[in-house]
Amino acid sequence: MSLVYVGFVPHPPILVPEVGHGEEKGCQQTAEAYRTLVQQVIRMNTQTVLIVSPHAQLAEQGLVILDGDSLSGSFSRFGAGQVSLSFETDQQLAETIREKIPDAIPVRAELDHGSLIPLYFLHQAGWSGKIVILSMPMSRPEHYGKKVGQILNDAAERCALIASGDLSHRLKEDGPYGFHPSGPKLDQLIVKGLKRDTTLLRGIPASLLDEAGQCGYHSLLFALGAREGAIKVLSYEGPFGVGYLIAEIFRSSPIAGYARECLTYYLTSQPFDRLNIPGDTLLKEKKGCFVSLKKDGTLRGCIGTIQPVREDLASEIRHNAIAAGTQDPRFWPVQPEELPLISVSVDVLGDTEKITGPEELDPQRYGVVVRRGGKVGLLLPHLEGIDTVEEQVGIAKQKAGIDPGEEVELWRFEVERFFE
Repeated sequence: MSLVYVGFVPHPPILVPEVGHGEEKGCQQTAEAYRTLVQQVIRMNTQTVLIVSPHAQLAEQGLVILDGDSLSGSFSRFGAGQVSLSFETDQQLAETIREKIPDAIPVRAELDHGSLIPLYFLHQAGWSGKIVILSMPMSRPEHYGKKVGQILNDAAERCALIASGDLSHRLKEDGPYGFHPSGPKLDQLIVKGLKRDTTLLRGIPASLLDEAGQCGYHSLLFALGAREGAIKVLSYEGPFGVGYLIAEIFRSSPIAGYARECLTYYLTSQPFDRLNIPGDTLLKEKKGCFVSLKKDGTLRGCIGTIQPVREDLASEIRHNAIAAGTQDPRFWPVQPEELPLISVSVDVLGDTEKITGPEELDPQRYGVVVRRGGKVGLLLPHLEGIDTVEEQVGIAKQKAGIDPGEEVELWRFEVERFFE
């Protein structure tokens, strides 16, 4: 898959020293997180960055795509015209978007600050690839995000999607729009949703969005529609009365790609001595793992090991990937023709820790192991639809064949989740 990274970033011009004149020191947490995010984009060998901006020309229906062989802009509006940027447009990708999304309207315009700020940090980090700039959709942002995400997945080049947007502008009396109680309420809801359950972000009342004075909500939904993975909130702060959030929405991993290759080789009867193992040092460690398969967003198989039973994680993944596709008793074995429709993720388990009771669990952070006699059940953390400890423990008991009312011993563990 060619969509290798999805991120969400703010766009305060004050972050640029020539604009901030020292005031940028008041949001150093945001600046450091920005540098972390763009370094990840560069490490992914990204060739094209697509940016979604709420300050590009907006359309009531559909979205705008900036047209031209190259795109340029400066910070002259903010008193720093000497800071200017220019990037070559990925014309092939832009043309594909126009072909597959008929209501993508081509417009010639300069780069706005919603695009310039992330491009400034990419340029400062040494990145010099091609770009595509889209406006933030005013309606159906997840719909368009999904369409664009599919186009990026099919692209020949490695692509990153960066959604630009600030959160509430009404966090402080001396902020740009004063203070409103809905400002911090909205920001807390968005941060909580990203950390725990993104379903909390859907259907936020329009009245709350209006009262908070935000500009990035639809950009964020666009990013979530494009591809959602193991989300990490890298930073959040509001030093000048505006909420600045930086989050990693998705990052592809060769570890998950390796799991797919293991299953593919098995189903297509290819010799495993030709299978390349990624160079990640984690694969040389001894760790338990679970491999999960999904088809059209629905579970298609999941098999794993709580404790490592093979010589290294690479061997553990190989065995569990094949087992997830062929030995999960809940499903028919995966057929080779299904492989293009299946997504693969790998959960690498940390150490299990015995706990005294359910009050030490958090279904978003910890997986759980329940044990009664010889019956053992496990449930991974951060699963869609599992919101409470009671649900988590209940499902783990059910998997183990333990009656709901029976007492059990409890263990918890954390995971590192990898997506393709």
